[in-house]
Amino acid sequence: MENQTSLSANQNKNLKEMDIVNLIKEDHKPLKQLIKVLKNSEKELGERQDAFSEFAVLLTSHAKPEEQVLYTYMRKLGKEMREESFEGDVEHQLADQMVEEIIRTEDEDLWSARVKVLAELVEHHIEEEEEEMLPDFEDEISLAERAKLGDRFLDMKTRLLEAGGVDTVKEKPSTTEKH
Repeated sequence: MENQTSLSANQNKNLKEMDIVNLIKEDHKPLKQLIKVLKNSEKELGERQDAFSEFAVLLTSHAKPEEQVLYTYMRKLGKEMREESFEGDVEHQLADQMVEEIIRTEDEDLWSARVKVLAELVEHHIEEEEEEMLPDFEDEISLAERAKLGDRFLDMKTRLLEAGGVDTVKEKPSTTEKH
């Protein structure tokens, strides 16, 4: 009986480690730290640019698996979860567009403004996910199912990181954006 209890405890621990909710929250931690740097206009431009470079890769390698695994799954769970998944998708699309605009921006003041707005958008998105969406999702889905989703999430994230954290073709600089 004791072996079964240990086995069960170990299985439960492994499931919790692979739980997509926990994986997403872990991904949010470095993003939150980088958001502080990006929002801080007192920091030197070079430091903020380095933080942005890291942030963009982490954001993409987190967002794409979240969209394709979590949000896709949520669309099967009823109206409220379906709406939350679409809201998350839209916020991700906006962040993606902003990242591309920031990459093309040459004017330092405009770059700083865009980076700060992106940081605030992602910060708001993370707060909503952690305070509303993820707790609701945990209430509806078993730990075993969340661990299966977590496995898919991690697999996709790993593939994106191996590809450099890039999933889209870079847009060409706009000819209308002169500095």
